[in-house]
Amino acid sequence: MTKPQPPTSEATPHALPSGLIHDLRTPLNQIIGYSQLLLEQAQEQGQKSFVPDLQKTHTAGKQLLALINDNFHSICAPGTPTTVVPAREEHTAPIEAETTAEVFAEDPAAGELASGATQGFVLVVDDIEANRDVLSRRLQRQGYAVATAENGLQALAKLSADTFDLVLLDIMMPEMDGYEALRRLKADGALRHIPVIMISALSELDSVVRCIEMGAEDYLPKPFVPTLLKARIGACLEKKRARDRERHLFAQLEARNREMACWRVAQEADLAIARTTQQGIVASPLPQLDGWKVEAVYTPLIQVGGDVYGWRQLDHGGGWLFWLADATGHGVAAALFTTLVALLFDHASSSSKSARGILTRVNEEFYSVVRGHSFMTACCVVIGSDGRLSFAGAGHPPLLIRRRDGVVEALPSLNTMMGIDPEMDSGEAVTTLASGDKVLLYTDGLYSLKSKTGERFTIKTITDAFAPVDGSVEVLPRLIANLVQQSGTKVFEDDVAAIALHRA
Repeated sequence: MTKPQPPTSEATPHALPSGLIHDLRTPLNQIIGYSQLLLEQAQEQGQKSFVPDLQKTHTAGKQLLALINDNFHSICAPGTPTTVVPAREEHTAPIEAETTAEVFAEDPAAGELASGATQGFVLVVDDIEANRDVLSRRLQRQGYAVATAENGLQALAKLSADTFDLVLLDIMMPEMDGYEALRRLKADGALRHIPVIMISALSELDSVVRCIEMGAEDYLPKPFVPTLLKARIGACLEKKRARDRERHLFAQLEARNREMACWRVAQEADLAIARTTQQGIVASPLPQLDGWKVEAVYTPLIQVGGDVYGWRQLDHGGGWLFWLADATGHGVAAALFTTLVALLFDHASSSSKSARGILTRVNEEFYSVVRGHSFMTACCVVIGSDGRLSFAGAGHPPLLIRRRDGVVEALPSLNTMMGIDPEMDSGEAVTTLASGDKVLLYTDGLYSLKSKTGERFTIKTITDAFAPVDGSVEVLPRLIANLVQQSGTKVFEDDVAAIALHRA
């Protein structure tokens, strides 16, 4: 009697409905899965007498599954393209499962988590209780917390009620299959970020492609290879953690941007008030002096600058006071300082008639307010009707005088910045202005431009630009035009304030 030969891989596989093939494979996958778990536990507990029988059961289950894979292929619904995985490829999972079983037989702890730490919260969705149990046990051994659902509807309800890191979703289920559950999950803005790995005994490539196109992260065929299962779940969770960190940082950034937007609105309102206050000081009408022409310019870097100037006629024929100060910084704080400085100069000029006395008194009162925590440069001149000029400066750029013959003289500040030493004596320089002479008081913002070669302007640059300004032309527009021409740009990098006096 001739012994029947088993079918070869070259034999044409028979076509069966995909549901029937699924039902044939399901119990075999359960046998393979449970026997593999029992093999691991037997090795761990030292019950070696159970190992041979469990290995036989495990091998028999894989052989039966291989026969099904070799001899049958599923029929898809009419009109659906079918890509059948060759039998040789379908053997991959069982062969790997056998290899893995041998590894566990030698080392039952291979691939498992050494401690009881939880690596993530996984939702297992399968309509067959035994499948859920096998997979849950496997995941728990690998260190994951596990919850289960019987179908797609129950899975969506649990996903909405709890926070999961990963979903393992079976494809073929009653009530709502895995495709529909995946579609709804990815359409939900609150759930779409949760990664999904599809699981099924189906082996058609079109199922894999369809799931990936719908948003699944990966696809795992049954029976599960423990090392492959762990690797793919680990990769999905790592990507999720990276996305979660990105989403968290993005949310923090959006919150910070909202805070900054609110702060900016409040800051703009404060700056508007500060600008109005400062303009009330620097926008005063220019004084009309017999025999003199007065010019002034003020251009803050932002809405409110740290520069300020002013003038006042001294009592009892004491002449006119012109002063200029440069506080550190810009914005609301600088505006408060400039307001303070204006009040101090006004107060000091009521008790002294010389530039030295006025600036010394301003420094004393400024120090009493700020107590050495803030500083500023300042200068002032007092001019008389006879052309006499006294100048005092504290850390400020020198006063420039252009004589009518084109020679430019510089009167330097004789002391350091204001706010450092309450007993500072500012010192004083005295000269006489003749008809046609011009005087320039300015802040360092006037030389904040750079040359065309990239070098920052210096006081010498201002002196050279001031020298050609002769005749009856307006001093400040001509001076600034000369500086801009040398720089090639009109953008000053600091507040600009200047006063020009021209004796007729």
